[in-house]
Amino acid sequence: MGTLTSERSSELQSIVWDSSSLEVAVMIEAELTKVVDDGRGTIRDIGLHSLNAGGKRVRPLLVWYSGLMFGAPSEALKRTAVAVELIHMASLIHDDVIDGSELRRNRPTAQKNWGCHRAVLGGDFFFAKAFGVLAETGLVKTLEIMAQAVQEMCRGEILQAADQFNTGVSLERYYERITKKTAVLLEASCKAGALVAGAPESEAETIGRFGLNLGLAFQITDDILDLCGDEAKMGKAKYADLTKGNITLPLALLLKEEGYRDWINTVIKEREFNRAQLERIESTLRESGAIERAFAIGAAHLEEARKILSGFADSSQRRFLSDLTYMLQARAN
Repeated sequence: MGTLTSERSSELQSIVWDSSSLEVAVMIEAELTKVVDDGRGTIRDIGLHSLNAGGKRVRPLLVWYSGLMFGAPSEALKRTAVAVELIHMASLIHDDVIDGSELRRNRPTAQKNWGCHRAVLGGDFFFAKAFGVLAETGLVKTLEIMAQAVQEMCRGEILQAADQFNTGVSLERYYERITKKTAVLLEASCKAGALVAGAPESEAETIGRFGLNLGLAFQITDDILDLCGDEAKMGKAKYADLTKGNITLPLALLLKEEGYRDWINTVIKEREFNRAQLERIESTLRESGAIERAFAIGAAHLEEARKILSGFADSSQRRFLSDLTYMLQARAN
């Protein structure tokens, strides 16, 4: 069976803030490794490679802590947390195939190591594995929530493909895309965790809105960092979204500015990007205030997430979820 490496244990320790949270993170990581290591051959190798690439495990932590706000720890809650991360892992494997990405978190992607055919099948396997794990809990509502989330994620990816190099894309369309592509899975994580723990439907919906706002802020931050982040810290190529024609929030804001609209529209439509041109786009986004405004919009979603949490009774679980919003804000800065 696979084991938790000391390097991965240290990474998890940097994500969480106390011994109790670290214990939860290590438990989830060990369970994920056990589920993935249960496969054979290439499927097993792809799964362990994806897990060992790291990540914050935000989604399973959302399941767990949203659940503990309403009930006690349970095997069903743990299995739901594992299933959500398997869904996320499968979606990343497929994303890298769609984007032709060779690096994720400073490691070769599955499609780089095993080719597109095997990577797609590996992603398919882990989607199926996730729903098998959920089925074991016997909770039909949780299955419904996750099935709907995956459908929305697919719709979001299709919207993104349809909107490539479309400089006329509206802010409303951008929000629709990132809601489906990213935020719905965080919303579903919180909602599913709450329902598994016995929360009333109305309370589960409310904690789901916390996850939705966290997810929107998460994607907005990713979109900003693609344009002005540090490649070494991101673990992937800078300007990847821009060169693929994905009109993200900073670009959408710049396209609304009369003094910049014609120039940036022409650059994107021509689809001929060199390093000097990309760096000029970055400096223009900074000088115009588009980056700063995008950060402010992301921060507003984090503030809304905290406001939603404030409606629940104070607890260590609520404080952990609140801390996640500050962790994301620190990442943005």
